[in-house]
Amino acid sequence: MTCTTYAEVMEQRTLHAQVDALTDVDRPAGVEIATLTRYDIPTLAVLTLDAYGFDTTCEALLQTSEELRMTFEGAFGATTHDSFVGAWDGGSLVGAILVIRESPWDDVPDGPFVIDLVVDPEYRRRGIATALVGEIARRCKKWGYDSLALRIDARHTGAAELYDNLGFADMN
Repeated sequence: MTCTTYAEVMEQRTLHAQVDALTDVDRPAGVEIATLTRYDIPTLAVLTLDAYGFDTTCEALLQTSEELRMTFEGAFGATTHDSFVGAWDGGSLVGAILVIRESPWDDVPDGPFVIDLVVDPEYRRRGIATALVGEIARRCKKWGYDSLALRIDARHTGAAELYDNLGFADMN
């Protein structure tokens, strides 16, 4: 387990958006959006390592696969069969969003919470992340929720720009 320092916590932003504002987004041509299952864990592990710039060593794949297995089993928050969504291009997983039903933090309102959004570096800035957020927002609405929250590291300017453009706002 890693220890988070005060400086790292200060670099995090908690964001929140109304799902109605997120549902009307375009999907990139040729990209299929579908629910991820446990069978996708090996492919999702590779995507996750690539998206975060980590080497795909055997050890890293095993560790990431185990964390994803635990996520699918609800170790980090309650999920449903359609809580995890992937973007596929020609049979290749190029993006994914993982959402739990309730935030793991007390300072965030109850409701769906994005625990991870990853896009293959070669597919960034093509609308994949926007399409994934839009799909999960539609699902949140179907589940009976009107908002979606997430926490990002403010040092990741690309993610901050994406969420700002989608209409997410800081929670204060």
